Amino acid sequence: MKKILLALLILGAGAIAFARLNLLANQSRTSATRSRAECAGLASQVNELAATATDLRGQLEAKKTHLVEASLPSASAPAAGGARSGDSSKTSRRPTPAELRQRFGIGWNNSADFILVSKAALKSMYLRGLDNNGRLTPTACAILGLTPTESAAIEAGFKRVEAEHAAWVKTAVQRVEPAGDVLADYRLPANPELARQFQAEGAAGLLEPLGFDRAKLVYDYAGSWIFQHGKLGSSSIRFTVRRRTEGTHPGLWYQQEEIGGSNNSGDVRPGNFPDLLRGLFPGGWHDLAQREGFELPDDFQ
Repeated sequence: MKKILLALLILGAGAIAFARLNLLANQSRTSATRSRAECAGLASQVNELAATATDLRGQLEAKKTHLVEASLPSASAPAAGGARSGDSSKTSRRPTPAELRQRFGIGWNNSADFILVSKAALKSMYLRGLDNNGRLTPTACAILGLTPTESAAIEAGFKRVEAEHAAWVKTAVQRVEPAGDVLADYRLPANPELARQFQAEGAAGLLEPLGFDRAKLVYDYAGSWIFQHGKLGSSSIRFTVRRRTEGTHPGLWYQQEEIGGSNNSGDVRPGNFPDLLRGLFPGGWHDLAQREGFELPDDFQ
């Protein structure tokens, strides 16, 4: 009896173990099937991505080719004619700056009012950027692209320096008793330290609204204005008014002479009174003539 029970237990345990193994096998087959399906799906996605990448590379190459062709001159240009004749090197070369400017419509002759110039040209050419009243000229504003706010800030800075310089001239100028054909004689000693102060103040007023490059150009274009103001004290100046004693056209002429340097001279006539002495003689030639006791020419109007 015991042997029979033992045999039944063994058979039952074997059946259970077999069922368990069969269940595990079924689960493994199901997992393997699912894994193969996932692998197939991933492989399909990889293929799709590869096809997309190939298509994008084709589009990129097409756009590069289109860009190069768009940068080249029109078909009427000699270079285009060479490309049509079979010279394949023409289609792959890099366009020149002149060709690019022509293609984008920024050639030197595309405007009735403006021309295209380089920064180097702006630095080397002479331009009177300030008029006699310390205002920026329209040409300077247009070339430098100055806004009304920037122009106002720059002009205010020059006016401030001009006022400080005029106040110094009143205290530093020396009158010399005229003699002979000299009707008026005034001397202004050099003050390099004060001149550097004026120049530093002017440069600071330009840098803030303009930046270095445009501020340097404005300062260079103000050279005539600075010269008319005796270089703001950097050199000794002698100003004289003389009676012309030679020639067939008698009259008065003046000279603003930089000691050891350049000078400016001209006939005494309305509208050209030197700015250097404007603070001393607000009425110009009339005030100076009254102070020194000489008569202005009969045709002085």
